[in-house]
Amino acid sequence: MKLTNDNIFDTNVIMIRTQISLPEKEYLLVQKEAKREGISLAEFFRRALRSALPFSKGKRWMRYAGLIESGDPQSSQTIDDLIYGKKD
Repeated sequence: MKLTNDNIFDTNVIMIRTQISLPEKEYLLVQKEAKREGISLAEFFRRALRSALPFSKGKRWMRYAGLIESGDPQSSQTIDDLIYGKKD
């Protein structure tokens, strides 16, 4: 069986590993919040950093990417309803 690569994007993302130190109380709070959101600690920190960093003027809309989570796997098909509310 041959698999096609129709929906695969060849995007290279360079990640730089870094290390931080946290007091135990903060670490436990971050760990709990990441678990509540269903994400890794690394992703939790990436999101927190993105919200604190200045944004490129050309991509201001990107500050909102990933902020809305409806729990509905089909929500991308009804994004206007999700953002603006359902029409009467």
